[in-house]
Order: sequence, then structure tokens, then C-alpha cells
Amino acid sequence: MQVGPARGPLSIAEASAGMLVQDVLVHPADVVFVKGIVEASDGVALLLADRGGELTLASPLDRGDEFAELLLDLERDVGARRRGAPR
Repeated sequence: MQVGPARGPLSIAEASAGMLVQDVLVHPADVVFVKGIVEASDGVALLLADRGGELTLASPLDRGDEFAELLLDLERDVGARRRGAPR
């Protein structure tokens, strides 16, 4: 079996292609807590960390309402701030 050339990890753009995407900023100490919330969200979103508290959350297109609710919960519970418009 022939294997192609080694590739590095997917970029955030590649990993979130075809999904609802929102960049958020949280305190770096809250990243692990936010990760736990997202992992417990039953597939509503996935967390892609950039650096420190700069996070990208992505959600399947058909879960938009639940994604919006998750973002509101993060704003209320950990002071998450949305960065830019969703894409």
C-alpha cells in the first residue's frame, strides 16, 4: 500500500469547512472548563484552540439554534466574548 507524503495537522479552516464558525475569547484559565462544556454538548459544537484563550467553535449547520444557545451560555457562565461575526 502506497501512502502519500506526511501532512501536518489540519488548519482551523480545513477542520471547520462547511460548518457554522464563531471565534470567541475566554480567559486562558477557562479553556479547559470550556472544552469540557463543549465536549458534553452532545455534538452541538467542537472546539478548535488557536492560542491561549483565543478559541474557534464550530457547529454542524443543522444545529445552529443549539449552537447559538451554547454561545450565550458561555458568555454568561465564563464571560466568553465573540470575536467578529459568525461565518
